[in-house]
Amino acid sequence: MSVGIACAREGSIGWDRVPGSRGGGRHWLGFIVCLVVLALLAVASVVVTPTALTPTALTPTAAGVAGGREAVPAGPAPAGLSPAGSEQALDAYGNLPLSFVPNAGQTDQSVRYYAQGSGFSFFFTQDKAVLSFAKGERGQALELHFLGSSPAATLEASDSAPGTVNYLTAGGSHTNLPTYQQLTYRGLWPGIDMVFAGRDGSLKYEFHLAPGADPSNIRLGYSGANGLSLSPDGALLIDTPLGALMDSSPTSYQTIDGNQAAVESRYALEGHSYGFALGSYDRSQALVIDPALAYSTFLGGTADDFGLGVAVDAAGNAYVSGSTSSADFPTTAGAFDTSLSGSSDVFVTKLNAAGTGLVYSTYLGGSGSEFGGHVALDGTGNAYVAGTTQSADFPTTAGAFDTSLTGFNDVFVTKLNAAGTGLVYSTYLGGTGTAVGDQGNGIAVDALGSTYVTGMTESADFPTTLGAFDTTLGGFRDVFVSKLEPTGSALVYSTYLGGIGAEGSGGIVLDAAGSAYVGGVAGSADFPTTLGAFDTTFDGGTDAFVTKLNLAGTALVYSTYLGGSGFEFGNATTRIAIDAAGSSYVTGQTDSTDFPTTVGAFDTTLGGPNDAYVTKLNAAGSALVYSTYLGGSSTDFGSGVAVDASGSAHVTGQTFSADFPTTAGAFDTTFNGGSGDAFVTKLSPTGSSLIDSTYLGGSGSDSGAGVAVDAAGNAYVTGTTGSAGFPTTLGAFDTTLGGIRDVFVTKLASGAGPGAPATLTLAPAAATNDVGTQHCVTATVEDGSGNPTPGITVRFSVTGSVNTSGSDTTDVNGEADFCYQGPELPGADAISAFADTDSDTAQDPGEPFAAASKVWTLPVTTPLCEANITKGGRITAANGDKATFGGNAQSNAAGNVKGQEQYQDHGPSQPLKVKSIRILALTCNPQRTQATIFGRATLNGQGSHVFRIDVQDLGEPGVGIDKYRILLGTGYDSGSQTLLGGNIQIH
Repeated sequence: MSVGIACAREGSIGWDRVPGSRGGGRHWLGFIVCLVVLALLAVASVVVTPTALTPTALTPTAAGVAGGREAVPAGPAPAGLSPAGSEQALDAYGNLPLSFVPNAGQTDQSVRYYAQGSGFSFFFTQDKAVLSFAKGERGQALELHFLGSSPAATLEASDSAPGTVNYLTAGGSHTNLPTYQQLTYRGLWPGIDMVFAGRDGSLKYEFHLAPGADPSNIRLGYSGANGLSLSPDGALLIDTPLGALMDSSPTSYQTIDGNQAAVESRYALEGHSYGFALGSYDRSQALVIDPALAYSTFLGGTADDFGLGVAVDAAGNAYVSGSTSSADFPTTAGAFDTSLSGSSDVFVTKLNAAGTGLVYSTYLGGSGSEFGGHVALDGTGNAYVAGTTQSADFPTTAGAFDTSLTGFNDVFVTKLNAAGTGLVYSTYLGGTGTAVGDQGNGIAVDALGSTYVTGMTESADFPTTLGAFDTTLGGFRDVFVSKLEPTGSALVYSTYLGGIGAEGSGGIVLDAAGSAYVGGVAGSADFPTTLGAFDTTFDGGTDAFVTKLNLAGTALVYSTYLGGSGFEFGNATTRIAIDAAGSSYVTGQTDSTDFPTTVGAFDTTLGGPNDAYVTKLNAAGSALVYSTYLGGSSTDFGSGVAVDASGSAHVTGQTFSADFPTTAGAFDTTFNGGSGDAFVTKLSPTGSSLIDSTYLGGSGSDSGAGVAVDAAGNAYVTGTTGSAGFPTTLGAFDTTLGGIRDVFVTKLASGAGPGAPATLTLAPAAATNDVGTQHCVTATVEDGSGNPTPGITVRFSVTGSVNTSGSDTTDVNGEADFCYQGPELPGADAISAFADTDSDTAQDPGEPFAAASKVWTLPVTTPLCEANITKGGRITAANGDKATFGGNAQSNAAGNVKGQEQYQDHGPSQPLKVKSIRILALTCNPQRTQATIFGRATLNGQGSHVFRIDVQDLGEPGVGIDKYRILLGTGYDSGSQTLLGGNIQIH
C-alpha cells in the first residue's frame, strides 16, 4: 500500500524551536500535526514520516537516549487539533510499527535512514545516531557517537516492511519509498555489528560479535547529556535537563549447539562514554550484547490509586484495573467516563504494547465508593470487570440482571466494549447484607462470553439458582460463585460455598471445558470438601482452599483444604491459576511452620513470621505436584499468580525481607527499604528452583497485586507504589509519581538467557578405574527449561577411599569439572556436587545437587615380569622403627602372577608382622627399574588385609641405592626408604 500526503516546510504552530536549529527556523514539533493526519489515514502496515524534520535541527542542547528504549511521548496537542482528535490520532500513530525509511532527498543529505515514533524521531548517519524527542513543550536532542569506529563501516537496511511511503515537499515529490524493519552498522568495530530494530512501536539495539571479536572495542559516547552514572541494580542513568533517563542493565548470551547460554555483562563507564564489561565466555563462538528490556510505568493522578488486576491480549496490550481517588486519573478522550464520580472509582486502562501510551482509560463508578477491580478479556478485546460498589447510581445497562443497589455493598459486573467507549452490559449482583455486604474478588470469561464471578457475601438473600450446589448462607460470610450468561441479563448458575464460619475467595479461573476453579481462605471446620481430596480436615485458625465446580454449578468436582496449624491469611489474597492440563496453582500467605510442602521443593521451611507459598495441585485435586514456601526472614505474601506455556508459575506480592530469594542477574537483587518492595518470581515447572526472582520497588512502599503472562512468557505486573524512585523506563507512559500512591505497570521480558539453576547432573554417574589414576567428573547445571546455566559455582565432595573436595564455575555450556587423584589401594568413593547459587559454601534448600560413585580396582598385571627382594632386606621405616623384609613376585606370559612377601616392623613404635596370603597383581615399568606388588596378607598371623609394595632397582649392589615401601589397608605406611641391607632385582 502507498500513502501520499504533503507536509508544509514551515510550521505555523507555536511550539518552541530547538535551540541552534537551522533551515529557516522550522518548528519541528509542529509537524506532529502531519503525523496525526498520516496516522489517521494509515493502516498498521504503513510507516509514515514528516518531511521537514531534519537532523540539522537537532543540536545536542539537551538529552534523549540512544538505541533501545521507548521514547518519551510528545507533549500537549498542537493547536488546530481538538484534544480528542489529537489523543486518538497520536495513539493510533503510536501503535504503528516502527520502521526505517531511506533518505531520497526529502531530508538533510547526511541522513541515510530515519524512523519516526509518537513524539520522537531517530536519524542515522554514517557515524552517529540522533534522537529527538519532546517532553511537555520542550524539544530535546541527543547524539550517540560510535567512538573509535571504523570509517569503512557500512550502514545496511534489511527485512523489508510492508507498504511504501510517498512524500511531497517544496523540493519535489518522493514516491514509493521502501520501508525496512532493521538497520545494521556492519563492521562498526572489528568483527562487531550494531543492529537497530523497531519492536512494538519503539527502537531497540544490540551488538553482534563474531568469534574472536574484542568486546572492549565497543565504545559509545553521548553529546548533550550532563553525565552518566549507574544505578545500584546496574542500569545506565543518563542525566539530562529533563531528569535522569534509564537504560536497563544489559543481557548478553551465546547460542551454541542450538542452546542459548547467558554471559555475565554490565555497563563500563568512562566519562560521557560507556562500553560493556563481560564475564567469562567462549571466545570461539559468536556473542550478542542486548541492553533492551521491557517497560515500566506509573499510572495515576494526584491522590491515591491502587492497581489490582492485569490481563494481556494477543497483541501485547495490557489491561489494568484497580481503584482511584484521583480526580485527574489519566483518561482518554471518548472513553466511557472521564470524570471521577464519587470518593473513589474503579478504573480500567488499556496500555499499548510498548507501554508508551494509553489506548483507552476510563473511570467506572457512581457517586459513592467503588473498590476492587478485577479484569478478564475475551477474544475480541472486550474487558470484563468485577469489583464492589456502594453507589446507588453505579452505571448499569437496560436489561441487565440487576439494576439496583440492594445492600450496603453490592458486587458489580461490567463488560466494556473493545474501544473502552461504552458498556456492553453492567449489573449489580448482591443481597441485603449491611455489614461488609457483598464483595467481588475475581472474574473470568469463557469462549462463549459467559462471565464467572466470585467473591464473598454476608447476604442471606444473595441471588442463587435452582439446583445450585448450595443455596443457603452457611455462616457469617460465605464465598459465592456466579455464572452470568453472555448478555449479562440472567444467571446461568449461582451458589454459596462455605461452612459455619467465615470464608472469602481470592480468584477464579476456568479450564477449557468451562469448569470453574476457586481459591480462597476458609475459617470453617465444615467447609465443604470432597472424598479423596488432598486434605479434608481443617488444620488451623484459617486454611486456604481450592474448589472445582462442575459445569452446571450443581456439585463439586473436588474441594480441599490447604494449610497448616497456623493461619493462611487473606480473604482476597489467595490467588489461583490453571494450566492446560487442569493443574491448579495457588499463592497466598502463611504463618504455619507445617504448611504442606513437597520433597525437593524450592523451600520447605518457614523463613519468617509469614511467608508466601506457591502450591500446584494435580488435576484431580487429590495430591500436591509441588508446594513451597517463598520468602525471607521477615513478612512476605503472594497476591498474584499466572502460569506460562512451559508450566512455570509467575508470582507477585510484597516482601519486607532484605533476604528475599532473588536470582543472579535479576533486575533488582537488593531490598530497597521503606515499607516493603514488590517481588516478581518465576518458578521452574517442578517447583524445585527459581528461574527468575527480583525485587521491584523504590524507597517507599511497593506491593505487587496481579500478574499475567503472554504467549512469549513475558510477565505483566501491576500493583501499588508510593516510591518516587520506583523503576520506570524511558518513554514509558508516565515516569513520575503523581500522588500519594500510584498504580505501576511493569513488563518483565522472558529473556534470552537461562534462568536460575534447576537441575544438576554428574557424568559419569558411575565409573571404575585403576588405583592411583586420576578421575574427573563433569557437573552440568541447567535452568527449569533445560538451558545451560553459566557462571554458577559448583561444589564437589568425595568421601570413601579418598576424602577431598573442590569447586569450579560452570562455563557457557553449564559445565563445571572436578578431578582428583585416586587411592593407592582398591576401594570405592561417593562423589556429590551441588550448585551453590548464593555462594555461601553451604547447600541450601532448592539448590540442585547430584551424586555419583567411583570404584578403584587393581591394575592389570605386566606379563613376564619378576621382582625379587633378597632376604636380609633392611630399612628404617617412616615411624623410626627398624624393619626387615624379603620376597619374590613373578608373572608369566598370560599375566598370571605368583609369589610370596613378608615384612616385619621390629618396633617399638608399631611392631608388626606381615606375611602374604596371595599375590594379586604385579606391574613393572618398561625399563624394569620400578615394580608394584599387590596382594593380601595376614597381620600378626590374623585376618586378610590388602597390601601394596613399591620397589625400585636403581643399581648394584642395592644397599644404599634401591628403595622399598609397603602400604597396608590398615593405614600403615613405611614410606619409600633406601635399603640399609639386601638387594632388589627387577627382570
